[in-house]
Amino acid sequence: MEASAVLSAPDAQARKNAKAMTGWMKFIGIMTIIGGCFQALTIFGLVIAWLPIWMGVVPTKAGSKAGEYADKGDFASLEGLTGQIKTYFTVYGVLIIVAFALSIIVTVAWFVLLGLGVFSMPSLLDYFRHYR
Repeated sequence: MEASAVLSAPDAQARKNAKAMTGWMKFIGIMTIIGGCFQALTIFGLVIAWLPIWMGVVPTKAGSKAGEYADKGDFASLEGLTGQIKTYFTVYGVLIIVAFALSIIVTVAWFVLLGLGVFSMPSLLDYFRHYR
């Protein structure tokens, strides 16, 4: 009986925290979905708009699971909440790594092209002066 009393205090705090973050998670998710929909209106954005939309659905689902856990206190909801949060941060981490790698590749390519003189070709400069 003493063990359940020890577990109930952290569980009550966890449920309180889950209740407090429910609204914010849903808000962030919905705003990310809306941003993805606006991104889909562009030609380039149409190709990658699924990603921000999906990245909005994940915290929205996590917010629902947080609300369920706060109301019911069942561990299935807690497992669903932590699973959605894990998915969100894993995908976000991979996106950061990919963006960092692409920025390095583009920077190196830019310096190589600059070294080769591609940006200083006289014909290219004349073309821009003529159509300016």
